[in-house]
Formats: sequence, C-alpha cells, structure tokens
Amino acid sequence: MSQEANCFSDDVERARERFLIACDRIGLRVTSYRSRLTQRNGHPMYCDVTRLGSPEAKRAVVLCSAAAGPAGLLGCGGALGVITAGGIQDIPKEVGLILVHAANPGGPVWPYFADGDSPAADGPAPAWSDGVLAAAEKRFSDFQQESGFDWTKLAGQTLASMSPPAWDGDVLREIAADRLKGLNQICVVDPRTGPGQFGAYETVSCDPKGSAARDRADSWFAIDPAAEDRVQGAGNTPCAGGLGGLVKTARVTNVIVEIGTYSMAGVLSGGDRKDAMRSFPSSADWRVSAWRAMRETLRRAYQGLMREG
Repeated sequence: MSQEANCFSDDVERARERFLIACDRIGLRVTSYRSRLTQRNGHPMYCDVTRLGSPEAKRAVVLCSAAAGPAGLLGCGGALGVITAGGIQDIPKEVGLILVHAANPGGPVWPYFADGDSPAADGPAPAWSDGVLAAAEKRFSDFQQESGFDWTKLAGQTLASMSPPAWDGDVLREIAADRLKGLNQICVVDPRTGPGQFGAYETVSCDPKGSAARDRADSWFAIDPAAEDRVQGAGNTPCAGGLGGLVKTARVTNVIVEIGTYSMAGVLSGGDRKDAMRSFPSSADWRVSAWRAMRETLRRAYQGLMREG
C-alpha cells in the first residue's frame, strides 16, 4: 500500500496511536483533551492538537473535521498524511498549520452550542433544495424497508440523547485560546465524506453569501456554485463545529472539503446501496484520492492566506 493510502486507519485508537507516534518522531508538541465520554469498549477518547510551521506566523490553516462515526477517520488520515505523506513540505514559512486530530465513533465530534452561545448564532437558516430532500427521503425509506428499522421508537428522544457529543464547548474554547490566539488570518478546512462520485471532491464555503469570508473562499478555491445543493452544511453549518467563530480578532474563512464515497445516481437506482452504507471506504485508490483532495485544499488555503498579505 502506498504511503498516501497508508495514512488512514480503520479505528479510533489506532488512528490516535499512529498520529502521536508521528508527532513524537519530529518533535511536535501535542496538547490532548480527554472526552467526558468513553468508547463502547470503555476506553477513553482524546482530542489531540498540534501546530506545524513557523511559530511566529500570524496566518494559519486549521485542519479539523466535524464528522461523526467512521467518517471522522477521514480527518485523522489527513492529519497523519501531512506528517507522513509529504504535506509538511507544502507549508510556506509565513503560514502555520494547526492539526486537530479527533474522531468520535458514537456521535458528533463537536457539540451544538447552547442558545446564545453559538459562534454562528447570527448565520442564515439552512437552505435545503427539493432535490436533496427528495433523495434523502428515498434513501431513508429504502433503509427502513431493508433493515426493518422502526422510526416510531425514536419518538420523544432528542438528537443529543441518541448521539451525545464527545467534547463540550469548553474544549473548543481551550483550543481557540491556546492555538489560535494572536493570529490575524485563519482558514478552517473541514474534511468530510459525502454522496458524490467515488474519490472526487468538492470544496464549498461554510460562510453566508455576501460576506467577506465567502468572497475570500470563492477566490481561493475552485468552488462550484452548484455544489451548494449537494454538499451538506454548505453555507449554513458551523465549520469544524464553530471553532473559527470563537476567534473574534482574526479574519476567518471556513470551508468544507467533501470527498465522494458513492454515486448518488447509482444509489437511487439501487446499484450502489450497499457501498453507500460505508462512509469510510477501504479502497486504497479511494484513500489516495482522499489524501490528495485534502492536500490540494490545504495548498489552496496556504496560497489564499499568502495573497491576503
């Protein structure tokens, strides 16, 4: 297996072990935050954060995935790939890179903030297209029939009770205070998997239309306006759980890079439904494509920050 494909792991503990070993080998200081929850096997979970590049740099990219379950391992693979698959050499001397290494097998990596406490409290309401809603309804209906799933059993339960967050908002604040303090420009990159062409990727803005951050994202990345209807969270979801929104003294640009795991057309026609249930493909070809997508997005982020001066 190539080094690019080998930067991915298939479980949380292995991903963390490999990341910490890689950081130790090149002398990176890691700050670890223990989750108040545990894995199903009773073992603890940790969020590990480190920084590469010049410590004096006032511009930085933050790689931090907010994905839950196996999809969260995508961000872990990207973080390890930076260290072991050539990503370090891409970092300009004027820009820092902050890696937030976290994966939660049971629920969302980052919390939903309480009312009035959300970094994106003033953001726009989600804009769902009819096509996205119809496709989601069709897929859920198929899943119910094939699995015997009874949605009525969920009546009266909150989302939080079904999938509690691994870390509370204080962890985000500590990361922002410890690692993002003193920066004047930040680009947050949130890698996720999604229902797109196998191995292909889309980069979309998390910031509202008409904002300066949205304009920056449009100029830095090869953004397809039509992708907003396809990528979950585009334009309305806090990137990386709202981490960038906690930094009030910096210009923050937030983007999602979504890497396709299956063809939507194939799923709706019934051909790829089994593959669609896998949010983190084991194919070496897919993993190589996933790392290259994240690496290219990071490069564009560096270049964008450099152009800002």
